[in-house]
Amino acid sequence: MNHPRKGFTLVELLVVMVVVGILAGSLMLLFGSASNRSTATRVVSDLMTLKRASVIFFYDTGEWPDEDDHEKLNSYMIRDVLAEGWGDGTRTYAIQRPDNSGTVYAAARVGDEYGGSPTIRKLLEKDASRYELINPNGTPFSRNDDTVMIVIRNAGSSPDPGEPGEDPGEGDDPGGEDDPELPDYSDWDSGTAYLGGQFVIFDGRVFEARYWTQGQQPGLLDSPWQEITDEWRFFNIYDEGDVIVVDGKQYQAWYWTQNETPGIVGTPWQELTDQWVPSNRYYAGDTIFHNGLQYRAKWYSVNSTPGSSSAWELVP
Repeated sequence: MNHPRKGFTLVELLVVMVVVGILAGSLMLLFGSASNRSTATRVVSDLMTLKRASVIFFYDTGEWPDEDDHEKLNSYMIRDVLAEGWGDGTRTYAIQRPDNSGTVYAAARVGDEYGGSPTIRKLLEKDASRYELINPNGTPFSRNDDTVMIVIRNAGSSPDPGEPGEDPGEGDDPGGEDDPELPDYSDWDSGTAYLGGQFVIFDGRVFEARYWTQGQQPGLLDSPWQEITDEWRFFNIYDEGDVIVVDGKQYQAWYWTQNETPGIVGTPWQELTDQWVPSNRYYAGDTIFHNGLQYRAKWYSVNSTPGSSSAWELVP
């Protein structure tokens, strides 16, 4: 008479445990590999962000940032990466100008004590030619280097505007200010393939590729090119917190947006002002001025005029 089995044999349990162990180990290896790749990609992306901010800094000031300009430079950042002082040996990202040649670099420390690892440095070594990553000696980055850098401004480009000793009142436009010269980037070419983070000149303006592209003209809505400017552009992509300028007014993005005109009700743009603006969003407790009077929001509102809407109360 056959009796039904009431459980697993010891051999079956051991087999299951071995299989589970193998799967768990494989998942850990995959997770570790993905994490290292993500970190290496983030380092390159952060260096490109620092380069982008430096270009905007140049357009606003007419000068390239120095090693001590990190606090000013951070106001141009559009991501959470921050540049800091480099000399004390404790910081991760910084501007480097190691000599008087005029060359400007974005640099990052990737040693083990800064969150790097041999695997991350090996991945950066593989990316060196693709993203023009170098070490402090100016040679391609290798896994034995603790610092990775990219060139922001090459010393071979034209000199910075406004060199000491120049008289801005001389020339064809006495007393006037010349526009800053364009950085030394190549003109956009429809037959050239560009990687994410590369810069070009098109129509007298600087553009950065958001990802690999070829034959897609800068300045178009469906193009992967981002113009480097603080002025709003309908084709540019903006993330939460980005600040742009339209008609002399500053706006900040609530969330990701493209081709949505600031100043219109329903768009994700908040004008940076203490005056009431119909298109702005206001939350309970926000205070603004309207017609010379100060009001406080009682709850969330958009396009509700203070003084005629119950959403606002007059501040005594």
